[in-house]
Amino acid sequence: MKNNKVRLFFLVLIAATLFRIILAYLIPVKVYMQAEYDDALSINQALFILDGKWLGPYDIETLSKGFSYTFFLLVNHFSRIPYPIFLVLFNILASAGIIIALKPLIKKKTILGISYLFLIYSPITLSSDFSLRIYRNSLVFGTVLLLLAGIIGMYLRRRAPMKNQLPWLLLQVMVLPFFWYLREDSIWIVPLYATVILMLLFDRLHYLRKAKKPMIVGLLRRTLLLAMPLFSLLLVTLGISQINFKHYQIFTVNDRTKTSFAEITKYLIQIDNSKWDSPEIVNNEAVWVSKSTFEKAMEASPTLAEYHDEIHWMQEESFWPDTWPLEIDEVPGDMTIWGLRDAFKRGGLYKSGAENERVFKKISQELRTAFDEGKFEKKKTIFISKQSNGKRAADIPKVLTYAVAGIRETAIYTSYNTSYGGSIFIPGSPAIDILDLLNVQPLAMASVQTSFEYERTKSYVLVGNAIIKVYKILSLFLVVVSLIIYLFSIKAFIKTTNKGERSRLFPFLLIITGLGLTYLLYLFGVSWFATWAPGGKGIFMSFYTGAGVPLMQLIEILCITLLIQNWQEGKKQAIK
Repeated sequence: MKNNKVRLFFLVLIAATLFRIILAYLIPVKVYMQAEYDDALSINQALFILDGKWLGPYDIETLSKGFSYTFFLLVNHFSRIPYPIFLVLFNILASAGIIIALKPLIKKKTILGISYLFLIYSPITLSSDFSLRIYRNSLVFGTVLLLLAGIIGMYLRRRAPMKNQLPWLLLQVMVLPFFWYLREDSIWIVPLYATVILMLLFDRLHYLRKAKKPMIVGLLRRTLLLAMPLFSLLLVTLGISQINFKHYQIFTVNDRTKTSFAEITKYLIQIDNSKWDSPEIVNNEAVWVSKSTFEKAMEASPTLAEYHDEIHWMQEESFWPDTWPLEIDEVPGDMTIWGLRDAFKRGGLYKSGAENERVFKKISQELRTAFDEGKFEKKKTIFISKQSNGKRAADIPKVLTYAVAGIRETAIYTSYNTSYGGSIFIPGSPAIDILDLLNVQPLAMASVQTSFEYERTKSYVLVGNAIIKVYKILSLFLVVVSLIIYLFSIKAFIKTTNKGERSRLFPFLLIITGLGLTYLLYLFGVSWFATWAPGGKGIFMSFYTGAGVPLMQLIEILCITLLIQNWQEGKKQAIK
C-alpha cells in the first residue's frame, strides 16, 4: 500500500511537471525590439555571434551590460528547443537542484515533492514582465536557485566524503560566472558566499584539529578547493575581456561599470553642488549631476570641455530628460549616465575601445586632480556605487518605503500577472532571424493584435493568472506563519539543553537566517538605487527585485518544513 502511494505521488509530480511545460509552450512570449538597451541588446548580440561578428560593431550598447543572457539564447538556439520550453526546463532543473541540495535537511519525500511544485509554478515564472518577455530578467529565478543549490548543497554535505561534495562544488564553478554576468548588481550574493566559505574553512579546521592531521596543509587544500568557483569567475572574466580586447581594443567585460568611464561618472556624481545650485536642486536626489555641475566640471577638465556642445545637446535636445520628467529642468538620475555615453558618441567616440579609454582616462584624471586641489568637494552623503547618487540620513526613510514595496512584490506578488501581449519589431530588425534564434513560430505583433490571436491564447492566460492568484491568496499566510515559526524556533534553540534538539534546529536556523539577511540586503540595495525615479517605486520595485522571489520561497519552504518536522518529533517524544 505504501509503495502504491509513493508511485502515485511520483506520477502526480511527473504529470504536474508535464503540465507546466505545456503551459509554458502555450502562453505566448513577447519580443520587444524597440528596447535597444534591454531586450534587443541580447538578441542582436546573439545574432551577431551566429554571424561570426562577436557582439557586433562597437557602440554605446555593445559592452554596457552582462553577457550571460546572450549565451543562454545561443545555447537555446542550438538545442533547437522552442525558447518557452527551454526556459521552463531551465527553471525545472534549478528547482530540482535546490530540492536535492536540501535533502539532508528535509527528510520527507512528500515535503520535497510539494516544495518542488511550489517552485516550478512560482508566479515569477508566469509573470509577463519576467518569463514571458525575451529579456535577462527571465533567468534570475532559475540562476539564483542553481547558485544557492551549489552553496547550500555543499555546506550541508561538508562532513560527507568528497565525492558527495564535489557535484555541488562543480555546480558553483559553472553557475557563479553565469550568475555574476547576468546582471550588474550581482554583488549582493558576496556576503552570503563569503560567510559560507569561512564557515566551511572553520569546520575543516575543527576536523583537522580533532583528527590530529596537519592543519596548515589541510586548510590550504580546502581553501584552494573552495576557491575553484572564484577561479572560474576570474578565468571567464579574463577570457571575455581578452576577446573584447581583440575585437574592440579594450580589455574589459563591461565598459560602463569597469573602465575609466565609471571613474568619470563617480567623480561627476560626487561633486558637491551646494555652492552654485539652488536648494531645490541640491536636495533633489533625482538630480545626480546638475547642468551647473557639468559646467563646473568642464571648467576643471579641458578634455571634458571638448564635448561641451554634445553635453548641452544631451541636456536640452535629446530624449534623455524626458525619460523620467522632473519638475525642475534637469536630466533625471541614472539617465545622466546613459545620456553622457550618447553625448560622447555624438562627439565621435565609441568607434574604438582604446580611444575611448584614452579620452575617459584623461577626463577622470583631470576631475580627480580638481578634487585633490580643492576645486571640488565631495557631497556629504553615503555612496555605495560609482554609478549611483549618495544618500543622506534624511533619505533613508524613503529607501525603507521602497524596500517595503519590494517585500510586497517578492513575498505577496502584488504586480505579478500573466497577460496577452504582442511583439514589437522595428524597421531593420530581422524578424525571421529572431524567430529562428528563439526556435519559435511567428509571433503576433503588438500593433495588430488580432482577435483570433487573443482568443487563441485567452484560456492559457487565464490559467496562468489563476495559478498566480492562488499564490497571492496563500502568500500572506505563508509569510506570517514562516516568521512565527522562525522566531519560536530561535526561542526553542536558545532554551533547550537537549544537544540532539539543538543540532536539529541549528542548520535550519542558520540557512533561514542567511537567506533572510541576504534577502533584506538585496532589497535594500535595489531600493537605494531606485529612489531617484519620480513615481518609479511600483515599476522599479517589481521589475528589479526578481532575485528576492526564490530567496523568500526557500525561506517559506524551510520554515514550513521545520514546523512539520518539529510536530513529528514531538509525536515521537510523546510515544516514548
